[in-house]
Amino acid sequence: MGGVFGSKPSDSHVIWRSGRDDDGAKQFDFEYLRLWAAHFGIDYEEWERVDHERGDESRTQHACVFCWAETGGQELSLGERDWSMGSQEKPRTFIEIDEAGIARFKGWTSEAVLDLDELLLDGTTCRLRTADGTQKSLDVTKLATRPKQT
Repeated sequence: MGGVFGSKPSDSHVIWRSGRDDDGAKQFDFEYLRLWAAHFGIDYEEWERVDHERGDESRTQHACVFCWAETGGQELSLGERDWSMGSQEKPRTFIEIDEAGIARFKGWTSEAVLDLDELLLDGTTCRLRTADGTQKSLDVTKLATRPKQT
């Protein structure tokens, strides 16, 4: 929700800069991100890890996972029974944002790491502005649907 004195630019903002002319510290509303994910049936996860493309220290990661993939493991069949041993699920397509506002966008065929100054959620569209002023938008339904193979 917006602040009592209007510190959050809109209810839809997850990341924004405080202060006049966006020169202040980054502010976050990860609770809104969690609620947004729940509204659209997207898995929301938090974990602590080091992502060397974004920094050398462990940071809390806030992730919206659109599709999961099973990795590793072996299939074992005995008679009419089948078992899967040692396999685990890992995020296949996702948006992961750390507590410094650095985001990893992982799609079906590409991946990008961006330093975000602003992120707002407009329905299924993420609208963002990077630290260098670039503006982008992404319809997350593209992350939830596997592209057709040609």
